Parts: sequence; C-alpha cells; structure tokens
Amino acid sequence: MFTRYLWNMGKEYLRITKTSVTQNCVREHKLVLNRMRRPYSTCPAGMKITICGAAGCTGQPLALLLKQCPLLDEIALYDVCATCGYGMELSHVDTKCRVSSFSGRHMLCDALKGAKVVVIVARNQCDTFENNAPIVTEITLQICNTCPDAFTIVATEPIESLVPLVSEIQRLRGIYNPRLLLGCVELNCVRANTVLANFMRVPPESVRVPVIGGATPKTMVPVLSAAIHPCTMSQEQTECVTSSIMSGNEAVCAAKCSCTETACLAGAYALARNTINVVKGLQGGRNIIQCAYVDSLGTCAPDCQFFASEVNLGPSGIEKNLGIPELSKFENCLLCNCLPYVRNEIARAIWLVYTMCHQCCCSTCVAHPGTCFTPPIVPCVPPTNWTCDCPDTCRDEYLASICREMSCKCGSTELCWRPREADYNAARAANLKHQMPLKGLSCNVCNVPRSVRIDKELRNRFKDS
Repeated sequence: MFTRYLWNMGKEYLRITKTSVTQNCVREHKLVLNRMRRPYSTCPAGMKITICGAAGCTGQPLALLLKQCPLLDEIALYDVCATCGYGMELSHVDTKCRVSSFSGRHMLCDALKGAKVVVIVARNQCDTFENNAPIVTEITLQICNTCPDAFTIVATEPIESLVPLVSEIQRLRGIYNPRLLLGCVELNCVRANTVLANFMRVPPESVRVPVIGGATPKTMVPVLSAAIHPCTMSQEQTECVTSSIMSGNEAVCAAKCSCTETACLAGAYALARNTINVVKGLQGGRNIIQCAYVDSLGTCAPDCQFFASEVNLGPSGIEKNLGIPELSKFENCLLCNCLPYVRNEIARAIWLVYTMCHQCCCSTCVAHPGTCFTPPIVPCVPPTNWTCDCPDTCRDEYLASICREMSCKCGSTELCWRPREADYNAARAANLKHQMPLKGLSCNVCNVPRSVRIDKELRNRFKDS
C-alpha cells in the first residue's frame, strides 16, 4: 500500500511540474510576441520632431543629441540651405530614430507634416529681433496651416519677443493654445546648476536652480534660495554667484573672440533636454518640472502676460504653472528691475503684429495700433477675405511680405513700427494695452480683424449720412 501511495504521489508531482512548465513556456512566448508587436514609442501615431534651422550651429548638435533619444521615431531636419548631408550623417548613427531632410522654403510644409513637436532654432547671422522676426513669422504661419496641434518650442533669440510674436500670430489664426507653446530658457538653468555646483563642490547633477523672468542677463533672476541643493551663502557670495550666471554668454563670446558668437553646444544640450522633457510629458509622463518662458496669463508677475517660471509638463502640454517661488530680498529686487524689460520685449512683438495687420494712415499717430481707429493705408490694408476661420494663402503671404520688408515704405508713408533706437522704451513698456483681451477666441468680435471692423464701421457711417 505504501509503495502504491508513493507511486501515485510521484505521478501527481510529475503532472503538476509538467503543467507549470508548459504554462511558463506559454507565458514567456506571449511576452516575446508582445515585445515584437510593441511600437517604438507610446505615442499612437509615432513621435516626430521637426527642427527648423537644423543646419545652423545649434541645430546640428541638437539633432545629434535627439537622435540618441529612444522616445523618438523620426526627426525632420529643415533649413533654407541644404540639409541632406547632415541627414545622411545622422542616419548612420545606429539608433532606431529615422531622419528625413528638407531644404528650401517650398519644403517647409513637408517637414512639418505629422510633427508632434516643432523646435524653432532658425536665426539670422545678425541675431536681433529685426532679423529673426521675419524667419519665425514664416515658420509660424506654416505651423498654423500644417500642424496646428503641434507643441512649439521657440529657441531663437530674443526669446522674450519671439514667443509673444508666435502666440499672437496663432491667436489671429484662431488656433492658439497656451499649453502648447514655450520658450526655451533651460540654458540659464544649466549654467546656474554648474556655477552653484562648482561653488558648493558637489556634482552638478545633484543641483537644480530655478531661473525666472526672461532669458537675457537683464531679465533673468536665478533663484538660489529655492535651489534643490540649498546652501548658506553670504550676501556677497550670492551676488558673486548670480553675476557669474548672468555673464555666462559674455564669457562665451570673450572666449570665442567674437561678440556675435553664441553658446551653440551648451545651448543645444539645454534645448535637447527641454525637448525630451516635452516628449516625455506628451507620452504620458506626469510631474515633469521644466523652467520655460510661457504664457502665464498674468498670474506670475504684474502686467506680464509672458514670464519664465517652473511648469509641470504632461500629456496635454503645460499642465500647471508653478509660479514664482519665495524670494529673498536680493532676488525680489532683481525681479522688480527685470519686469519693465520683460514688458518691453512683449510689447514690441505685439506691436509688430498689430502694425503688420492694421496700418494707420497718420504718420504722426502715437496711439497704440490696437486702439487707433484711423482708417488703414490703402496699400497696406489686408485682403478683404481676411478671416480667422480657415487658412488663407493670401493672408499668409501678406503677413510674411510685410514682415520681410519691415524697413520698406508703403506708398509715401513709412510703417508705424520701426526698429528700436535704444534697448528700452519706457512709454511702450508702460502701455499695457498689448495684454491678452479678457474675451476669449469664442467671441466673434475678437476674431474679426480690426481692418475689417474699421471698414464695416465706415460703411455704417456712410449709410447713416
């Protein structure tokens, strides 16, 4: 009896073992099949990034850094000059991300088609607002037509002016979403982390310093008191570290023996980190903190629609603005000094868009273009079919042509907008009428351009008379 009992127990053990082994094999086979079927990225349609200005000194290292990111499926390189050589080089890098090249203005639509993120690093050799605004305007208009739902990252200087320029053009087209637009100020954070880490003699990876305000030395405010790796510093040490952070770009120019040079390599690294954080957020990441120059809707600083602060990135883009942290007296003083400059940068961008669209016929008119109801100049009046309902090639060409010829003369009257003679215009910075109107895009009155409303008002006056 005992022998038969042992024999039955052995048979049962073999049956159970065989069943568990079979189940494990089936489970492992299913896992292998799932891995083979799994797409490269978690984004259903694939994650495509378009770099506008990819042949520049910042665009090339940026493309190389992004090519190594496993979250991306395709990188589209675009520039007005040839990019096929850079694309061929990048395609030899043994990562899964595909590379496509597009050259010339006529290929911009193809480069933007299907893009989830658009990075604008295109710039003129003379890196000023007057030279870079036409380039960014043309790219923005094509973004509105081709990929209006794409996340736009502006990294062309001056960021404080060009981000409001992009937002206002998108708002005129009726597609503006403040959650899908930011200006990259990560380079300031990278420098702040490095300088503070060197001062504290700790690894830079363990330090994170938020930088608020803007992107230039006059507008940035490194908040050392809110750093992730805080330390006790005297007032003199704080001023010294802050000065080192602010003078980073000047140090690069001095080392390169050229005042027109930019920090291409560090800038490309910072922009790549910013872009990858945006991609992580769009692919489902939560609580990804990033310093960026965004539309804060006036909640961060008084009378400043756009402001650099820490934000939370997520699937919907910018999910939360963390605002201004608690500041020390020294940092509060820096913030108060920077606000007029930030307002001035915003005002000149909005001023340019208004004067592109609504020219005043009076050459001596000093009123804000958004409030002056003098009839427009006939040669500069927008087309009669100017609406915000659907893309219009004629309107796009009008905006682009006026922006290309900002220094031209229309008829016998110069354009009301002229390049600034000085760095700061106190009257323009004090004029707060460039702020976002209280009514949203759903309001029909806000959607109708001023030139159309003026024309309608004049017709009504003639009817009454």
